[in-house]
Amino acid sequence: MDIAFMVAITALFFYQIFIKANKDEWSGYHPDSFLILARYLYFGTMISLYAYFTFRIAWLPWIALYPLLGVFIGFKPEDAAAKSGKRTFILIALLLLIINMIRIPTQPDSFQDYISSKEAYQCIHSFECVKMTSVTNSDGSLETKVEVLSVEGFTYHSYVLFAKASMKLEGEEERKGYNIAGFWFEY
Repeated sequence: MDIAFMVAITALFFYQIFIKANKDEWSGYHPDSFLILARYLYFGTMISLYAYFTFRIAWLPWIALYPLLGVFIGFKPEDAAAKSGKRTFILIALLLLIINMIRIPTQPDSFQDYISSKEAYQCIHSFECVKMTSVTNSDGSLETKVEVLSVEGFTYHSYVLFAKASMKLEGEEERKGYNIAGFWFEY
Protein backbone atom coordinates (compact mmCIF):
# COMPACT_ATOMS: atom_id res chain seq x y z
CA MET A 1 0.00 0.00 0.00
CA ASP A 2 2.82 2.40 0.86
CA ILE A 3 4.54 1.75 -2.45
CA ALA A 4 1.33 2.39 -4.39
CA PHE A 5 0.86 5.63 -2.46
CA MET A 6 4.45 6.66 -3.23
CA VAL A 7 3.99 5.91 -6.95
CA ALA A 8 0.82 8.03 -6.97
CA ILE A 9 2.60 10.93 -5.23
CA THR A 10 5.51 10.70 -7.68
CA ALA A 11 3.17 10.74 -10.67
CA LEU A 12 1.20 13.67 -9.24
CA PHE A 13 4.30 15.79 -8.64
CA PHE A 14 5.77 14.88 -12.04
CA TYR A 15 2.55 16.01 -13.71
CA GLN A 16 2.30 19.18 -11.59
CA ILE A 17 5.92 20.28 -12.06
CA PHE A 18 6.89 19.16 -15.56
CA ILE A 19 3.68 18.89 -17.58
CA LYS A 20 1.09 21.26 -16.15
CA ALA A 21 3.49 23.89 -14.80
CA ASN A 22 2.38 27.43 -15.49
CA LYS A 23 5.16 29.53 -16.99
CA ASP A 24 4.25 32.46 -14.72
CA GLU A 25 4.93 30.39 -11.60
CA TRP A 26 8.51 29.85 -12.72
CA SER A 27 9.17 33.39 -13.99
CA GLY A 28 10.94 34.34 -10.76
CA TYR A 29 14.01 32.42 -11.83
CA HIS A 30 16.89 34.30 -13.36
CA PRO A 31 16.78 34.08 -17.18
CA ASP A 32 20.27 32.56 -17.27
CA SER A 33 19.32 29.72 -14.93
CA PHE A 34 18.11 26.40 -16.21
CA LEU A 35 14.38 26.13 -15.67
CA ILE A 36 14.45 22.37 -16.04
CA LEU A 37 17.12 22.13 -13.32
CA ALA A 38 14.96 24.15 -10.93
CA ARG A 39 11.99 21.90 -11.65
CA TYR A 40 14.13 18.79 -11.19
CA LEU A 41 15.42 20.04 -7.83
CA TYR A 42 11.90 20.89 -6.69
CA PHE A 43 10.71 17.45 -7.81
CA GLY A 44 13.54 15.77 -5.86
CA THR A 45 12.71 17.75 -2.73
CA MET A 46 9.02 16.88 -2.78
CA ILE A 47 9.53 13.19 -3.52
CA SER A 48 12.19 12.84 -0.81
CA LEU A 49 10.00 14.51 1.81
CA TYR A 50 6.93 12.43 0.94
CA ALA A 51 9.04 9.26 0.94
CA TYR A 52 10.32 10.21 4.39
CA PHE A 53 6.80 10.71 5.76
CA THR A 54 5.60 7.49 4.12
CA PHE A 55 8.47 5.10 4.88
CA ARG A 56 10.11 6.87 7.88
CA ILE A 57 13.63 6.44 6.51
CA ALA A 58 15.78 8.71 8.69
CA TRP A 59 18.25 9.91 6.03
CA LEU A 60 15.69 11.01 3.41
CA PRO A 61 15.16 14.55 4.81
CA TRP A 62 18.86 15.20 4.32
CA ILE A 63 18.55 14.11 0.69
CA ALA A 64 15.64 16.56 0.36
CA LEU A 65 17.72 19.38 1.84
CA TYR A 66 20.20 19.60 -1.05
CA PRO A 67 17.64 20.12 -3.84
CA LEU A 68 15.80 22.58 -1.61
CA LEU A 69 19.00 24.60 -1.24
CA GLY A 70 19.42 24.52 -5.02
CA VAL A 71 15.90 25.85 -5.52
CA PHE A 72 16.52 28.67 -3.02
CA ILE A 73 19.84 29.59 -4.62
CA GLY A 74 18.40 29.61 -8.14
CA PHE A 75 15.34 31.71 -7.31
CA LYS A 76 15.81 35.42 -7.98
CA PRO A 77 12.90 37.85 -7.58
CA GLU A 78 12.39 40.69 -10.07
CA ASP A 79 13.47 43.40 -7.63
CA ALA A 80 16.37 41.36 -6.27
CA ALA A 81 18.68 44.31 -5.68
CA ALA A 82 16.24 46.04 -3.33
CA LYS A 83 15.36 42.98 -1.28
CA SER A 84 18.66 41.10 -1.30
CA GLY A 85 19.44 41.36 2.42
CA LYS A 86 15.88 40.72 3.54
CA ARG A 87 15.54 37.77 1.17
CA THR A 88 18.78 36.22 2.40
CA PHE A 89 17.70 36.57 6.03
CA ILE A 90 14.28 35.04 5.35
CA LEU A 91 15.79 32.13 3.39
CA ILE A 92 18.34 31.38 6.12
CA ALA A 93 15.68 31.60 8.85
CA LEU A 94 13.33 29.35 6.87
CA LEU A 95 16.10 26.86 6.16
CA LEU A 96 17.09 26.72 9.85
CA LEU A 97 13.45 26.25 10.83
CA ILE A 98 13.05 23.38 8.36
CA ILE A 99 16.27 21.72 9.54
CA ASN A 100 15.12 22.09 13.14
CA MET A 101 11.72 20.53 12.40
CA ILE A 102 13.25 17.62 10.48
CA ARG A 103 15.78 16.83 13.20
CA ILE A 104 13.24 16.71 16.05
CA PRO A 105 12.90 13.03 16.98
CA THR A 106 9.43 11.54 16.89
CA GLN A 107 10.28 8.36 18.80
CA PRO A 108 10.98 8.07 22.55
CA ASP A 109 14.00 5.87 21.82
CA SER A 110 15.94 9.04 21.08
CA PHE A 111 15.88 10.14 24.73
CA GLN A 112 16.82 6.65 25.91
CA ASP A 113 19.74 6.66 23.47
CA TYR A 114 20.80 10.04 24.84
CA ILE A 115 20.71 8.73 28.43
CA SER A 116 22.64 5.63 27.34
CA SER A 117 25.33 7.68 25.60
CA LYS A 118 25.83 9.78 28.71
CA GLU A 119 27.37 8.68 31.98
CA ALA A 120 27.10 5.09 33.21
CA TYR A 121 23.60 4.10 32.10
CA GLN A 122 22.59 1.68 29.36
CA CYS A 123 18.87 1.63 28.60
CA ILE A 124 18.28 -1.26 26.25
CA HIS A 125 14.60 -1.77 27.06
CA SER A 126 11.91 0.76 27.84
CA PHE A 127 11.25 -0.82 31.24
CA GLU A 128 14.77 -1.16 32.70
CA CYS A 129 18.27 0.28 32.53
CA VAL A 130 21.66 -0.95 33.65
CA LYS A 131 23.92 1.27 35.75
CA MET A 132 27.63 0.44 35.62
CA THR A 133 30.05 2.01 38.09
CA SER A 134 33.69 1.37 38.83
CA VAL A 135 34.68 1.08 42.48
CA THR A 136 38.19 0.93 43.92
CA ASN A 137 38.45 -1.68 46.69
CA SER A 138 40.47 -1.23 49.88
CA ASP A 139 43.29 -3.32 48.40
CA GLY A 140 43.52 -0.98 45.38
CA SER A 141 41.89 -3.26 42.81
CA LEU A 142 39.26 -1.90 40.47
CA GLU A 143 35.84 -3.55 40.49
CA THR A 144 32.89 -2.93 38.19
CA LYS A 145 29.53 -2.82 39.91
CA VAL A 146 26.43 -3.49 37.79
CA GLU A 147 22.89 -2.64 38.94
CA VAL A 148 19.66 -3.27 37.07
CA LEU A 149 17.30 -0.34 37.65
CA SER A 150 13.67 -0.43 36.63
CA VAL A 151 12.12 2.57 34.92
CA GLU A 152 9.50 4.01 37.28
CA GLY A 153 8.28 6.72 34.94
CA PHE A 154 8.88 7.82 31.38
CA THR A 155 7.26 10.61 29.39
CA TYR A 156 7.98 11.79 25.88
CA HIS A 157 6.25 14.54 23.89
CA SER A 158 7.22 15.59 20.37
CA TYR A 159 6.12 18.99 19.10
CA VAL A 160 6.78 20.81 15.83
CA LEU A 161 9.75 22.87 17.06
CA PHE A 162 11.02 20.81 20.00
CA ALA A 163 10.57 17.61 21.99
CA LYS A 164 10.70 17.04 25.73
CA ALA A 165 11.16 13.89 27.75
CA SER A 166 11.75 12.70 31.28
CA MET A 167 12.82 9.39 32.78
CA LYS A 168 12.71 8.32 36.42
CA LEU A 169 14.86 5.35 37.38
CA GLU A 170 14.45 3.36 40.58
CA GLY A 171 16.42 5.04 43.38
CA GLU A 172 17.75 7.79 41.08
CA GLU A 173 16.68 11.36 40.44
CA GLU A 174 14.48 12.11 37.46
CA ARG A 175 16.26 13.11 34.26
CA LYS A 176 14.51 15.69 32.09
CA GLY A 177 15.52 17.06 28.73
CA TYR A 178 14.52 19.19 25.75
CA ASN A 179 15.45 18.38 22.17
CA ILE A 180 16.06 21.31 19.87
CA ALA A 181 17.31 20.63 16.34
CA GLY A 182 18.17 17.04 17.26
CA PHE A 183 20.29 17.89 20.30
CA TRP A 184 19.22 16.97 23.84
CA PHE A 185 19.66 19.50 26.65
CA GLU A 186 19.06 18.44 30.25
CA TYR A 187 17.43 20.75 32.76
